[in-house]
Amino acid sequence: MRGSIRRVAFVGNVDVAVSEELRGHGFGVEQIEGDSIVRAARQLMQIHPTLVHACENHLKVGLVAHLLNIPFVAQAGTRDVNGITARAAQMADRTLCGGASIREGLLALGAPESSTVVVRGLLRGQDLAGHAVFEPVAEARTRWVISASPLDGPDRGHADLLLAFASIARTRPELRLLLAGSGIEARTLIEQIEHSGLHGRAFVHHTTIDHLPGLFTRAAAVVAPSRTGNQPDAVPEALALGAPVIATAVGMHSTWVREGRTGWLVPPRAPGALAARLVQVLDDPHLAHRAGQAAMRDALEHQRPANVALSLTRCWTGIARPPPSPFAGIYLPPPRHRAVNA
Repeated sequence: MRGSIRRVAFVGNVDVAVSEELRGHGFGVEQIEGDSIVRAARQLMQIHPTLVHACENHLKVGLVAHLLNIPFVAQAGTRDVNGITARAAQMADRTLCGGASIREGLLALGAPESSTVVVRGLLRGQDLAGHAVFEPVAEARTRWVISASPLDGPDRGHADLLLAFASIARTRPELRLLLAGSGIEARTLIEQIEHSGLHGRAFVHHTTIDHLPGLFTRAAAVVAPSRTGNQPDAVPEALALGAPVIATAVGMHSTWVREGRTGWLVPPRAPGALAARLVQVLDDPHLAHRAGQAAMRDALEHQRPANVALSLTRCWTGIARPPPSPFAGIYLPPPRHRAVNA
């Protein structure tokens, strides 16, 4: 068994139980320090890992892995949505995000779409701990349908959601719609709201990742209306927070949502089907609550060590290759030892 273990250099904290599960899959995790480029390079040259996985110091570690020709995986959370991590993602073989909102934030900063993926089991508690409040949603007298995805193109499906909402809003005066995002489609959607007579009932407003917990925990329904599978919405975050989720049956949505148990799936580009499902969820709070509670339990199941290890194993197996021998292109002198006076 020992001869078949592939070494993974891990920067950051790794759960002991996850590490044990990974060993059962043939990967041995060895933690290294990533706060110094020289120190990281020296450690990597000593252990000759199959790949490097970094949860912090992404850019420094990515640079060293690139110089040493070692496959590099970056793991990003809410606090890592910045230009430095996006630059590291450009060097990474894979960038793993716990939620779709983290992925979208990194893509907006230049991370490559093809190698930046969502792994639900990596959605950590701190990724769901934003404290910003969108004040209108905090009002107890209104009920909110919320869509939290960028307004960066028609394939996001916001126009379909507007049509569905317009068909049910007239008989539900307490209902409001929030398209929580920003992008080139914002002006077009505002015009559609005005033309459909939804002024004061539907809103387009810029929000940040820090707003999502407050929005999702107060939502009567969260809708993920994307028309194409390569543009997933913030469904993992909504499910983990126990929101009633209605998503289009495209891409990862169909994997994340268990129809009728943790949420509901509707066909894309089908405002009528979306409106019918919205009516069911909004008019039966007990049904919505049961689905939300089941979604929270399902999210916790994905975070179990065995499931996290399986997800990491699938990623690592896809990019792992034998370590180069010997390392070339970089020379590091041995560390100096200061003399100690007697």
